[in-house]
Parts: sequence; C-alpha cells; structure tokens
Amino acid sequence: MRIITLSVLLLALGGASLSAGAQCLSLDELLSIGAAPAALVSPQVVTQQLSADWTYHAPNASAREASWTFPAADGGTVATSRLNVRAQRPGQDVVLKTTQASCVRQLRSELKSHKLEAQPVTCAGCEAVRFKGPDYEATIYSQMKGDYPFVVVVHQGNTVIQEPAAKGGGGKPGAQVAPPLPAVDIAIATKLLADPRTKILDVRTPEEFAAGHLQGAKNLDFRAADFKQQLSLLDPAGRYVLYCASGNRSGRAAVLMQEQGIASVTNAGAYGALQAAGAN
Repeated sequence: MRIITLSVLLLALGGASLSAGAQCLSLDELLSIGAAPAALVSPQVVTQQLSADWTYHAPNASAREASWTFPAADGGTVATSRLNVRAQRPGQDVVLKTTQASCVRQLRSELKSHKLEAQPVTCAGCEAVRFKGPDYEATIYSQMKGDYPFVVVVHQGNTVIQEPAAKGGGGKPGAQVAPPLPAVDIAIATKLLADPRTKILDVRTPEEFAAGHLQGAKNLDFRAADFKQQLSLLDPAGRYVLYCASGNRSGRAAVLMQEQGIASVTNAGAYGALQAAGAN
C-alpha cells in the first residue's frame, strides 16, 4: 500500500512540475505568436499556441488589452505569468511578464545559443538588455517594480520590410522589398510537409539548423551573402515549403523565390509551431 501511495505521489509531483514549466514560453513560441497576423484581433490564434494552463482574459473596463495568465503559484493572488500582444508600427510586440527568474534564464540561454550578444538598454530603476536577431528584437527587463520583476518584450516588424545587406558589402542595403508571404494554416502546412513531392527549405542560420530541424529539410541561410544565387540553382518546377523561427524570414524568402519564377512556394511558418503540430 505504501509503495502504491508513493508511486501515485511521485506521478502527481511529476505532472505538477511539467505543468509549471508551461509558464516559461520559449523564444520560438514568442516569435510564433508575434508573427501571427491575426494575433491582435483573433485571440484563438494565441490561445491555440499556449498550454491548457493559460487562461484568456478579454478586454474590459479595467484592462484595455486582452491578456493570457498562468495560474498563481501556491494559491497566490498574482498570476505567475501574464502575456499580452500589442500593436506596433511596424509589426507587433509580444510581452511576457513573469515572477519566475527561471523563465528569463531560459530565454537568455536560447538567445545566446543563436550567437546574439546582449546590449545594455537604459532603464530607470531596473536592468535591461536587448538581443537583436535577424528579424526580431528581444528585450529583457529585470528588477522591475510591481507584481512582475521580469518582463520580456519580443518585437517583430512584419509590415515594412528592408532587404538585408549582403555580407561583405555587396547588395543594396536598405532597399524596400515586398511584404513577406503570410504563413498558411498549420494544418495545411503539416499536410504539405508530409507530401513526398514537397521540397522542404529551412531558411534559418546553420547554427539554428544544427540545433534541430525538420526531417528532409535543406538549409539555405536567408542571411547568407549568396542566398539569391542559391535560389537560382533550385528547380523552378519544384514544390517548395519553407519555414524559419517565426515565419518572417521564410515569408520573405518565399517572395524572393516567386520573383525568380518559382511558382509553387508555401510559407509554413514557425519551426516550433510545426513541431508542436506533429511535423518532424
């Protein structure tokens, strides 16, 4: 009887630990939410990317913004974590407020694994650093006053896109290009990825690709100096599905492919979301 009771207790504790871990959203999850064009107007788009532990709160008289909260620890009154999506020009911000230092440590580790350096940011009465990625910025605030000592703001500009300057000084830095091709619905993306005729392109950096990628994917770094040259070597009659960390780089790459005469191009969106949906 004691053995059975102990086993049940260990299972319960393990389940609680797994549930508690859901309060810490990964970088890919934050980028995926930020890249969703309908995140501001359709709460379901955000809700479906969160675990069942999160609760949606519609705007009301005391809170103008919609939010999602993770339950308070140990029966407290303050939610452990709070998530908001805010409009910006261009793009939108995803704001994660949390009481958990472990969530910030996890994000810092992910950002550093992408070879991004922390740049200090002026913050009165707090500490702040900013990491600049290829198509996003992540700012982490610590020692904040109020209920949430840690705040993470991930910004993606998805409306006005600047073509990246080629490494080595080539290209035309700052030239405006067409907006990225929007990502398709996740169900459509996973169906296309499962089609043996599909050619899968991962347009993240080689470091991101090495850390994990979809089976059968070929890595073409969107930020590489010869990216357009690599595209010119692709079969124009092929059927291509692209993905990246958030859906932004893959959307921009898809536009470039279309401009080069490749007709069948689909933006599958964020790697993390595809994994969560069962793609492998």
